[in-house]
Amino acid sequence: MKKLIAIFLTVILISLSLPVATAVNDYEYLPTIYIRGNGEALYYPDGTRLVASFEDISFGSEDSGIDKDVIVETVVNILKPFVIEGMLFDKWDNYGRAIYDELKPLFPDAGLDENGDPIKGTGISASQQDLKNRLPKSKWEFNNKHDYPFIYDWRLSPYDYVDELHAFIEQIMSTTGKKQVNIWARCLGGGLLSAYLEKYGNQGHIKNVIFAQVLFNETTVISKAFSGQIEFDAKLVERYAGQLDYLGSTGEGVGFAFGDVLYEIVFKTMDFFNQISVTDKALDEVEELYKKLYKALVPALCHATGLATQVNYWTAVSEEDMDDALDLIFGKEGSELRTKYAGLIAKIDMYRDNVSSNLEGFYDGLKENGIYFGFMANYGFLNAPLTKDADLISDALVSLEHGAYGATTAKVGTKLSDSYIEAQTAQGKGKYISPDRAVDLSTSYVPDATWVVKNAHHDNFEAPFSKILRAFLNGTNETVESIGYPRYQIYDAETNSVIPMTQEQCGDLSFITLPVEEPTTETRLVSFMRFFTMIIEFLTKLIKGELDFGTLFG
Repeated sequence: MKKLIAIFLTVILISLSLPVATAVNDYEYLPTIYIRGNGEALYYPDGTRLVASFEDISFGSEDSGIDKDVIVETVVNILKPFVIEGMLFDKWDNYGRAIYDELKPLFPDAGLDENGDPIKGTGISASQQDLKNRLPKSKWEFNNKHDYPFIYDWRLSPYDYVDELHAFIEQIMSTTGKKQVNIWARCLGGGLLSAYLEKYGNQGHIKNVIFAQVLFNETTVISKAFSGQIEFDAKLVERYAGQLDYLGSTGEGVGFAFGDVLYEIVFKTMDFFNQISVTDKALDEVEELYKKLYKALVPALCHATGLATQVNYWTAVSEEDMDDALDLIFGKEGSELRTKYAGLIAKIDMYRDNVSSNLEGFYDGLKENGIYFGFMANYGFLNAPLTKDADLISDALVSLEHGAYGATTAKVGTKLSDSYIEAQTAQGKGKYISPDRAVDLSTSYVPDATWVVKNAHHDNFEAPFSKILRAFLNGTNETVESIGYPRYQIYDAETNSVIPMTQEQCGDLSFITLPVEEPTTETRLVSFMRFFTMIIEFLTKLIKGELDFGTLFG
């Protein structure tokens, strides 16, 4: 009898546990939607690759379809007016024209038309479209069997795709029988995800959201560049040249190893500026020169590459910079160019009005409705120089202050002050200070669900974040403490792995700590002689036709 009772009770306990087990299983294996950034190649329906960014050119790689000699000719044709007319005679008009004339043929149809629509159709090939149609109906192995990448033309306005994304999610939910999905985005995908959440976020379809290295919350280099906010710091430019050299050797991001000629031009020019910029007056004169150049060059550069019309990039321009950016790129209200692109600008304003003007406000509303947020970002690199705030630590594109949404950071190569750290520690916020004393995550939007990796480039997200990403998406309201992955980690390029950051292991990359000589009479004279000799050598090689790809790029 006792045996029968025991069996009976066991059956009851097992039956009671089944719904719980099913609920956990259903919860843990929610489908995950992945919104890609601009690193994904775009193809026309006939399979032709669309050259839509500098990464597509790849400096004459076989994949780009552009001959190396074309790249060399382009560089030389741009350098001619820069060196011969500009640097020697202070005549810069032809330099801006050369930028447009030389780059436009490399990006023949990368831009959108005056209404923000594709000129030759969306950049989604027939094979991509077929995959896009099949994805909601069957699982596809992408990093994880529960990932469903949303394929789209990242040049377009985020609002051009929110309805399609919503239908995509509903199809996946219907196919899998799940009541919710997880969703994460990186890079330019953050703009689309934000626009989607603004329109459909309160319908209860979304459980967890991860923003990884997103541009939508202002990308300093884009925001300041588009709005013409220039600051010249020769030391930063020299360090940035070292960064390009480093990236060229590691194969990350946009970088290249310098050949002899470019090494001479870049490093010796910056050394010369470092030496002559010993007084405020000299520095002011250099800055004024670059401001004049900038206002002529940036519109030409943006329109030549199509960047000016790629609406999604405008999600990276801050609210405070937007008016200045529109004026610089399209002209003042009522101008011919501003009138021509009125339809495109209306799409920029739509995102601005609905999302960026009240970003935190509508995120707060989504959190109240049960969506859990997480942020992931990298740092350890410099933003592009010659722009305001270029000294903010970043992943080479997104400043950590913005990528971690509100983080407090030191400037490149510096630390947070002792008094600041002491005050934060006294308030019980010491755990949010990074071991290298350069970052405070206590001020970020979700400080307990934000992870950062030092010395990892913007293009590097698989190794730093894959485990954290899965742990966060497979839980509910997960935090640094609950997942067990520390908020601060450091990336090792040699092993392609990350380890927890400690005070012993938190060093800067070599170009960040690049020593710059303080000027003296002797070093100024030496620098001038190096610079003058470099100009003569360049002109000699130019006249003799000795410049080739190997000479320019290592």
